[in-house]
Amino acid sequence: MKTANIFRDFRLINPKAKKGRQTIIGAIQAHWNQCNDVVQRLQNVGISEFTNAENFPADVLKAIEKYHVDVNELDVAYEPAFAMLDLTSTPTSSFTVRDVQSGLTFNRVRDGMKAKVYAVQGAETTVTLDLYGAALEWMQTWFDDNEWWTIEDNAIEFRRKWYESKATIFYNLIQSLTNTAVYNEIWYITGVTTQTEKDISTINNAVVTLIERTQSLGLGVTAGTPLVMIVPLSMKGRVERAMAGQTATDNTGGLRVNYNITPYYTAGLTWAAVGGPTGGSKWIDDDGATAVEGVPLGYLAVPGRKNKIGNRMNLMLMADTDILAFAATVAGWGRYGAYMNVDQWIRVLSIT
Repeated sequence: MKTANIFRDFRLINPKAKKGRQTIIGAIQAHWNQCNDVVQRLQNVGISEFTNAENFPADVLKAIEKYHVDVNELDVAYEPAFAMLDLTSTPTSSFTVRDVQSGLTFNRVRDGMKAKVYAVQGAETTVTLDLYGAALEWMQTWFDDNEWWTIEDNAIEFRRKWYESKATIFYNLIQSLTNTAVYNEIWYITGVTTQTEKDISTINNAVVTLIERTQSLGLGVTAGTPLVMIVPLSMKGRVERAMAGQTATDNTGGLRVNYNITPYYTAGLTWAAVGGPTGGSKWIDDDGATAVEGVPLGYLAVPGRKNKIGNRMNLMLMADTDILAFAATVAGWGRYGAYMNVDQWIRVLSIT
């Protein structure tokens, strides 16, 4: 008997019966939910990169071995920039983000006096929890012929496609950051010579810009605040050299990245300045130049705060038999929504 990733003992399942097919769908559903739980537990203990088994907590390692979850196969580099709202058990179709402004100031209060009461003002943004879905036909012959490996391959591919589609939506959201000088940190070239020196100076300047911009917004951003940087894969080498502050070919002149920044690398960031030879979606650079194309070094962000992802429903399976196709149609559904607070972001440019 073949031992598979999801199913433990196929002999206990009768795929010809409706109850048996429901058991198969339920096992796959439980497998997906376990994958979500493992990813969340890993993030909760601060693990984002894996090199060997010793890096894992013992109970999570067991879960990963049991379900063969390879977290590195999932592109979720956008997630650390957002606070996660678990709304799976909340009967709501949206959540609200409030831009609170009160003018609150703490002043000395003399004995017998009362503190001044400030009125809270600000706009509200309602974020809808949209429904996303897709369906795939699973041939009845797979069940009749006990092709469990084919069923599992399709189940795992279904899950990967879910994460890939979700990632595309979030990376397009990030790349659509307002294209003005306020949100573009120009590549710094004054008084520095090498590419690495320029990258280090630009990243440092971007942090200063971000801190100064958020000072009056009540977000609690200081020079010691941990920041995240979502980096295009094509810029991985440059950002790693800048973060390390050294390279075999470039003299950094003693420059260092002076702030607490964690880079996350992804192939999902592809938008570039207009005018280059390659295709794909483009953002227009700040001065309107079209002579060059440049993917930014990355998108620097203050994580959490008003950057939020609301998860209303995890990926859920629903199945029905298609008698005309001799197949079982399996649909996957999920609901989520997100809010990106542009004041917590800055695009770090890589060219002049």
